[in-house]
Parts: sequence; structure tokens; C-alpha cells
Amino acid sequence: MKRLALVLVGVLAACATRVPPPETQMTAARAMVAQARLVAQQDAPQELASAQAKLARAERAMQRRNYEEARLLAEQAEADARLAWTASQLTQAQRAVAAERPSR
Repeated sequence: MKRLALVLVGVLAACATRVPPPETQMTAARAMVAQARLVAQQDAPQELASAQAKLARAERAMQRRNYEEARLLAEQAEADARLAWTASQLTQAQRAVAAERPSR
């Protein structure tokens, strides 16, 4: 009886500490990578590649049910994609300003 109680406590503890799937983070990362992909391939390819690689790693971690790793990688992928998008927008704005300047 005592042994059964210990097993049950162990099972309940394992369930209580289980990390839930990071669906929200994965969705946000996928959306931001998709958005960055539209504009950053030319102007921020390294940042975009980093975001895509981290998202792929997050997807693999999800398949392995390693949800903590997936969450961390998804958050990093989203941040890298946001950086790629922002860098691309900055480059495009700089080009537009340069095109407006009169030639000397």
C-alpha cells in the first residue's frame, strides 16, 4: 500500500511539472517568419536564415515533445524574424531617402 502511494505521488508530481505545448509561441513565430520572408530575403538574409533555422528546430522539438526547448526556440525565431523584418524596412527606407536626394 505504501509503495502504491509513493508511485501515485511520483506520477502526480511528474504530471504537475509537465510543460504544456507552446502553441501560442509557435503560432507567433510562424507568423513573424512568414511576414519577414516576404520582405527580408534580399535586405536581411542572415537574420531571416537564423529565424527560419530556429523555427525549424522549434518544430522538431515540438515533434519530440520537448516543449521547453520548443518554446525557447520559437521565441528566438520570432525575435530574429522581427529583426530581419525591421532591418529590411530600414534598408528600404534608406534607399527611398537616397533616391529623393538631389544628385550633386
